[in-house]
Order: sequence, then C-alpha cells, then structure tokens
Amino acid sequence: MALGAVLLLGAGCVNGSDKIELLDQDWTHLAGAETVGDGVRIEGLGRAIVPTDDAEDQTPVANPPINLRGPVLRVKGDFALSARVSRPSATAGGAYLTVYGELPLTQDEWRQEGRAVTLGLEGDSLIVELQDGIDEPERHVYSLPTGAASQAIELGLARIGERFSVQINDETVALIDDPGLFDSGSLWFGASAEEGGEYLLQTLTARALDNRSQVTVADNDMPVFNAEEEVSQPGIASASSRQDSGGQSLRRLAEKNHPQLYIGTAVAAIPLLSDQEYARILAREFNMVTPENAMKFQFIHPRPDRYAFADADAIVDFAEANDMAIHGHTLAWKEALPRWVTEQDHGDARIRDILAEHIAMVVGRYKGRIQSWDVVNEPFEPFGAELRTGSPWYQVMGEDYIAFALEEAHRADPEAKLYINDYALEYPGPKSDAMYALAKSLLAQGVPLHGIGFQMHEDMTDDYQPVEASVFRDNVQRFIDLGLEVRISEMDVNLQEDDSKERLQQQADYYRSILELALDKPAFTAFSMWGFTDRYSSLQEWWDADGFGNGLIFDAEHQPKPAYFSLRKALKE
Repeated sequence: MALGAVLLLGAGCVNGSDKIELLDQDWTHLAGAETVGDGVRIEGLGRAIVPTDDAEDQTPVANPPINLRGPVLRVKGDFALSARVSRPSATAGGAYLTVYGELPLTQDEWRQEGRAVTLGLEGDSLIVELQDGIDEPERHVYSLPTGAASQAIELGLARIGERFSVQINDETVALIDDPGLFDSGSLWFGASAEEGGEYLLQTLTARALDNRSQVTVADNDMPVFNAEEEVSQPGIASASSRQDSGGQSLRRLAEKNHPQLYIGTAVAAIPLLSDQEYARILAREFNMVTPENAMKFQFIHPRPDRYAFADADAIVDFAEANDMAIHGHTLAWKEALPRWVTEQDHGDARIRDILAEHIAMVVGRYKGRIQSWDVVNEPFEPFGAELRTGSPWYQVMGEDYIAFALEEAHRADPEAKLYINDYALEYPGPKSDAMYALAKSLLAQGVPLHGIGFQMHEDMTDDYQPVEASVFRDNVQRFIDLGLEVRISEMDVNLQEDDSKERLQQQADYYRSILELALDKPAFTAFSMWGFTDRYSSLQEWWDADGFGNGLIFDAEHQPKPAYFSLRKALKE
C-alpha cells in the first residue's frame, strides 16, 4: 500500500462514514476523569499493583483506569480514531490514551495484560505501545513537530488492513504491523496521566473508513437481569442428567429454603462490565457479592488525597440493581498497600490518621449500602499464632491496630457488621487458637466485632486433603459460643494438576460437605466463594494467559461443574 493512499484514508475524505463523538458518551465513571466545559480532564492517579514481599521483582505494575461504564466501540473492517489532546506544557508529564481490544485481568498481586494500543505524549515525543498479552509491549517513539509539544495535538490511529497508521496533526508518521489487537471487534478506552499530572482530552472520535466497514458505539450500561431468566440457564437444562432448572438456581433455593444464609462470591469489575454471561450468571446464582480487589487500599486509594471509586461503585451499583447484599473487602491489611503509605516517613500520628481517614472515607461512602465488612484481613502469620508485624498499622500501634480499625469502621457506619477475616483457621491448632483468643479479648473490651471470616482456600491432591467438615464443625463451634457470627468467606478447592472426572466429583462432594455444615448452624451468615468461574480466578497464574484455575464451581467456559450441582442439591434438600 502506498503511503499516499494511507494519508488519504487517514484524512477521512473518501468512502468514510460520519464521525462518532465518543466524548458524548459516559466519562463520569472513569477514575481520575472530570467532564469540563471543553472536554474531559484526565488526572494522573498513579494507580499501581504492588508485588507481595516474596516477589522477585518489587517494581509496582501500572494499573491505569479503564472507562468500563463508558463507550464501547463495535468495529468491523478499517476504521480510524482521532483524539485532540492538550497539555499544560511539554514538561507536564506523560499523557496517555489506551484502546483495548481485549481487557486485562487483575488480582491484588498481578495484572495480566490484554491486547491494546496506547498513544502517549512524553515531552516532545509520541509513544506508541502495542500490547499483545503478557509479553513486554512493542514500543515505538516518534518526534512531535517543532513547537507542537506545547500546543493542542491531534493524534490519529487507523487500522487499515493488517497495519496501523499513526498520525500527528493529520500527518502520517508510521505504519506498524497489527498483530490482531482489535480482532475481538469490541473496543474499550482508558485514559491516564503521569502521577500528579493532568491533561485535557478535547475530542475523541471514531469512524469507518469505507463502505464495507462498520463502526457503532454504545454506553456500557449497568447490566440488570430478571431473576426469572434462570429458567433458561445455558448448559444446565439441556443436559439429560440435570433436572429442570426453573427456580433451581443457588440463589433461589437459598432464599426459599435457607434464608438465613447468603450464597456469595467475589466479583471483579472488568468481567462484570465486559462479559455479559459472567454478569448474568452472577445475578442468577448469588445474592451476595464481595469486591475481589476493587476496595483494597492500592486500588481505591492510590494517592494521599485521591480515591479511585469507579470499580467499587460499579460492583455496588450492580448488586443493588440486582437485589444482592454486599460484603466489603478490605480495610486494614498488610498487603495491597500503595508505596505512598509504606515508603514515606509519616510518623506515628500520621499513620494512625491515614488508616482512620481511609476507613472513614471508604466505609462512609457506602454507609447503609454495604451490610458487612472485612475490617481486618489476615492479621496472623500464614500458619502460626503470631500476628503479622510488617504492616505500618502494626508497627505504629502494635496489636491495638485491630481494635482501632474496628472502632473506626463502627464510627463510620454503626449499622454495618464487622469481621476479621483470615485463612487456615478451619483447622484446630495454634493459628485458630490465637484467633479465638484475639476475638475473646476484643469482645471483653467492648470492641465492635461481630464475626469471623473463614476463608477456606483448600487444596485437593494425592498428597493433601482439605480439612474434614466434622473437624471444622468442632473447631468453629467455640467461636459461635462467643456469640460471634461466622462466614465462609473465600472458598475455593484447588485441584492443582489433576482435574479428572473422579477428582471433580471429590471436589463437588467437599463443597457440599462444607455447605451442609453452614446450613446446619444458624450462626453462619454466608457461604461465599472466591469467584465462581475458572475463567476469572485468582488461582490462575499471571504468566499463563491460556491456563485457568480449576477450583471454582463453573469452568472457564462458564459451564457448571459437578460442584455446582452438589451445592444445588444441598440447598434443595
């Protein structure tokens, strides 16, 4: 293809459709964005995922906001995007616009990149990055025209055949091979600035480049589903061994037969707003949600004076629209803390204020909307009786940080139920004993503690079997005897390398045994899993884009596994 032809198409005069103005769609739900008179102001939040202490590479991974509730483009064939960007000055820091053909996956300790193109202005250069999965992005650098760095700049990106054309002020500066980044046909937008910086996105338009191409756009509205849709559950009613599913979802059976127990799951914002089947199953099968990562400190409070509520708001709004309860997660934890909390010398008084202000802001925002909270998460060492000492909260307040956090949460919302949540508590032993002693002490002091969350992250292998329900039953009873509520908060059953038919049935039997225990004891308020589909599972490793976990009740294609039917039988009976 001759360069002249590319320039002609990029300019948009031949066989092109009318431009679609994307800023006319919803940009109010993009964290760091503010709609102003002449466009959308983008502020750099510096949101990043901080590696866990044992990670080899301690460099935070950028986690820029995505406009998940804003415009979604549907594209076919050749098309062009054009943006007008204005920076305060050439030295104001980087300004970035990202177009996602496949969205990333995020956990509290990793971000698995999707497929995307980023256009960035850095000083007097245009940066073009092509991200094709988990590998390092392909990066190209182009000089801006003389004097353009301090002016409003027109940036263009066109897909023409199997190449991208990149334009600066209507002049094509590069042709880059396209590895199929937009083959999904659906495009989402993200916009971010360097931390502490800002820029103005004045225009953002899209159009088809010829009569054979198509470009349409729609706001990504909050999905709301009719609970009666469960009568046509895909992959359930069609199986001969599976009885008619009308009124037989986990949610409906629990609400009918066991109204004291919520059936819950952790929820991630990206699949919630981009995968309709995920959202449909979620609304049909569950009546409680826990934000998986969206309310953790590094996601929701990336800078000292800035919060990023968009993802958390989306989950809360979805739950309310679909008549689901919400369990907040989490307020005081050693992990998932942004560097501004852990690497600055704040002083003791300021550390206390940071935690108090954070709890007041987050709990206060959702007062009356979130019924219960994991106020303190994983306070103990992984399999010991010692409290974790590495958090800034412990280092300043010692063990008293736990009571402090509970009291601050109660002050922010006196009606919310407050929990301490941890793993490896189901076994009788030093850790469970230490949690029991802590809970008993807090109650004796009059601290507002209402319950304990037992995470129940279990493994099932030839060499290891999870705790038996009868053992868990005896161990949990002493917490109930203190007058506490208890909840199964994050259950999954990891099969590791063996997901054979026999092992899947063992997994199903185990899920059922734990649910039956919870149904038998009224003190259990929730049976909640850490996700429900293997497609979006924390058991997936970030470096394996095509490998999924196997510990949940729906497979990676959103089809129910034997564990799903075992839970349904338990609820029905």
